[in-house]
Amino acid sequence: MSITKKHLILDLDFDIELDFALVGISSPLRDYRLCHFLYKHTGLAFLRGKEDYIDHKGYVKEKDPDEMDYHIVYEKSKQKTPYKHYFTIYRYCDNNFEFEFYLINNRSLEGALLLPELPNFDYFLIIKHYIDRHDLRTLLSDIKNINEVILVKKLDPASLKSKENLIF
Repeated sequence: MSITKKHLILDLDFDIELDFALVGISSPLRDYRLCHFLYKHTGLAFLRGKEDYIDHKGYVKEKDPDEMDYHIVYEKSKQKTPYKHYFTIYRYCDNNFEFEFYLINNRSLEGALLLPELPNFDYFLIIKHYIDRHDLRTLLSDIKNINEVILVKKLDPASLKSKENLIF
C-alpha cells in the first residue's frame, strides 16, 4: 500500500482598496511648522498622532501608545522579527468623521522612506472619504500659497510600488 501526499497551494491575489486622495508636499519645514502653516492657510487644525487616546464613549483605549502616535511600517527581513519604522503623523477629523486628513512624514525616525519611489516629497497628505475636484484644487492652491512649500502635487496611490505602506 502506497500513500501519496498532495500539496495544496493557495494563491491569494487581491487588490488593496485605495479609497483616498494622496497629495505629495515638498517643504524644508519641520512637520509641526508645516501643520501651523496649513492651519493658517487652509483651516485644517492638525493634531499629533494617528488617533486619540480616548474612544468615542470617553474610555481610554487599550492600545500601545506607539500605535496611536505613529504610523508604523514593518520592514520584512531575513530575521525572525520584522524591523519597525516609525513615521510621524498628524490628523484632522471633523466631529462626525465625514472626512479625515492625515499628514505623514516621508522619512521615519530611523531614516527610512515611507514611499521610496518618491524621495523628493517630504510629506504626504492623505484625504480619506470623498473630496470633490473643486475642493481638492482649492486645497492644493491654498497649500501652494505657503511660502516655504516648494511643490504640491496630487498623486495616484494605485500607481505606487509601495502603496501598502499607506494603509492604516
